[in-house]
Amino acid sequence: MTRVPILRLALAMTVLAASFAWSSHHKPLPAAALESLRAIPIQHSGRVKPLDSFARETLELLTGSPRVGHLDPVQAVLSMMADPDYWSGEAILSVPFRPLREALNLDPKKTHVSLGELLAGRELMRMLPAIVEKQQANEKLTMLENETMDLYNRFVTFDQLTKQELNLVTPPSAQEAVWLSILEPAGYEWKKGESMKSAWTGFVDSVRSGTDEEIVLTARVLKAELASASPTHYPSGWRLSLEVLYHSLSPFRWARWAYLMAAVALGVSCVWGGRWLAGAGFLGMGLAFLMHVGGIAARVIVGGRPPVSNFYESMLWLAFVAVLLAIIFEAIYRVRYFGLCASILAAVTLLLADHLPLDPSISPVVAVLRSNLWLTVHVLTIVASYGALALGVIMAHIYAGMYLVHGRGHEGLRPLDTWVYRSLQVGIVLLAAGIMLGAVWANASWGRYWGWDPKETWALVTLLWYIAMLHGRFSGWIRGAGFALATIAGFFFLLMTYYGVSFYLVGLHSYAGGNAKPLPPLLIAYFAAEIAFIAVVGLKARGLVRA
Repeated sequence: MTRVPILRLALAMTVLAASFAWSSHHKPLPAAALESLRAIPIQHSGRVKPLDSFARETLELLTGSPRVGHLDPVQAVLSMMADPDYWSGEAILSVPFRPLREALNLDPKKTHVSLGELLAGRELMRMLPAIVEKQQANEKLTMLENETMDLYNRFVTFDQLTKQELNLVTPPSAQEAVWLSILEPAGYEWKKGESMKSAWTGFVDSVRSGTDEEIVLTARVLKAELASASPTHYPSGWRLSLEVLYHSLSPFRWARWAYLMAAVALGVSCVWGGRWLAGAGFLGMGLAFLMHVGGIAARVIVGGRPPVSNFYESMLWLAFVAVLLAIIFEAIYRVRYFGLCASILAAVTLLLADHLPLDPSISPVVAVLRSNLWLTVHVLTIVASYGALALGVIMAHIYAGMYLVHGRGHEGLRPLDTWVYRSLQVGIVLLAAGIMLGAVWANASWGRYWGWDPKETWALVTLLWYIAMLHGRFSGWIRGAGFALATIAGFFFLLMTYYGVSFYLVGLHSYAGGNAKPLPPLLIAYFAAEIAFIAVVGLKARGLVRA
């Protein structure tokens, strides 16, 4: 009975000990130095971003988390550059795939490994040539091989970091797109180049062994040297500061908790009444929505593009549309169920976006995607349809649950049925429009309107399913519990369209390229629970079971 708590305590103590070791080995940098450097621009992964974002993204890649223990992200990255020997011996490189740990002869229970352990074992370097050869031959990699390449990328990233290969210097000419390494600022006159390089090495030396006053002074000198190199085209400070503020505030993390509390208040008010509870719920939803909108707006301003460039951002947009639609419906119908359903959906979606292995970085998009209006509107519309349909699915769950508990005679079922219908109507219109807009873009890009790509096919299947449902309801073929269950069943098609095609099939809309990981246990559990729920309510509707 005590083994599990003891194991958990031991794990917690291990994490705390590691955090203490990192913190004690490297004293905290002065706040003035950190704040001075946090918004310094650096070119990384195709765009210019603040040092703070670079640090968070680098740590996320290396360790699986934007932080190392209790260290500030910027301090952690600077510490790795200032003291590479120490960090080479620390287990910070993430190895989440157990078969890979076993293949590398590592401790299968440890999810992180040090650079020293990797180099000592030599197994990684023995495995790489065959994998690279398969990649060059365009052969499909196994999951083990994909995880091996991911680990190698972490290895290379850490190696580059310890060598201080940072593109911190703006090019002399505004026409040049590639920034220069701080250690080799080519293109500048020798004196200016040496001045910038000296400012950098002086700062790193002060981080390694200087006093707080020396660290603050050298940080300010470095910042001034970089800004004076090409002042006419040095990046705007306010945009960089906005990105730093976005990361420090974590608006979506706060929004999801506000949505969750709003859902609890609205749920209780729907069951037991209470206008003050409903008011508190709508207030919470409104505050969450403002944080949600603010976070999306910040990403749009910083990235200079629409907020749907990757799967993470599409989840943010999906939740936004669902809440916006709920606000509109609440203004029309003056009920609490739209707010309740939208708050539940938004809270769950933002929670999944934060915990699924997705890339939350504000990444650039290629020029053809940035400049194509049809594609932008297509993606925004198609993801908006997912939000509207998902809102109807949540509402259908409430209908089915109420039916299961109270039976078909409950007075609350009829309006719920209407509200499910309204949500699906909006979703179908948006989905149909999104498919047509995608066809227009496909014709402009590839000379054909339709190519039976997996995303196209599954979007059409989802559309036809929900159209058939609406026609069936209008004609009287399917109503009540049957309509609610069909709505819930259609969510399987919607999930396949949105998630399955993106990560498990090969196509123009795929992120995984066919190299998908196994289904997450949480998703399998959801499928099982959903099927069981549909079965129980269906049997109840046919009079075969009593709730």
